[in-house]
Amino acid sequence: MKVCIKGAAEDLKLGDIQEVCHEIDRILLPTDGSEPSVAATEYAVILAKTFSAKVRAIYVDTGLEALEYPEEVMNEDVYEGVHPSIKGLVIAKTMCERNGVECEVDVIKGGVAKRIIAEAESWKADMIVVGDTGRTGIKRIALGSVAETVVKGSPIPVMVVKVD
Repeated sequence: MKVCIKGAAEDLKLGDIQEVCHEIDRILLPTDGSEPSVAATEYAVILAKTFSAKVRAIYVDTGLEALEYPEEVMNEDVYEGVHPSIKGLVIAKTMCERNGVECEVDVIKGGVAKRIIAEAESWKADMIVVGDTGRTGIKRIALGSVAETVVKGSPIPVMVVKVD
């Protein structure tokens, strides 16, 4: 959030803080239908409802899913007949609709972190809300390389939702 102040941050004194005045109008939600991304969806919807903001839920298709072994794809949950790659978009759209939040969904192609940041910038998002790991989280350590890369590379504030 932007704080309305006088002077530079390093010179900030408590008396300089007047009010919190930043509005959140657009929330970008990268999702893959994993448990962490569904948790991130819940937070994005709560924030959007609170701030009367719009949500843009995206799934970034890297083209690598077709290279997975068939048993890896078959073991993933299918959400009411929806392919796992867009499960998160269906969940986001449903949560938004049931909570009176404007939502658009899209599938975009490319490198995940790079496309998330580019999409946030081009859509003029005020915030990115992302889960700490995705469907490939088993192969990753700690925060997950996508969330970590987005946090480090984005000029837009990023909220990372952690799931225990």
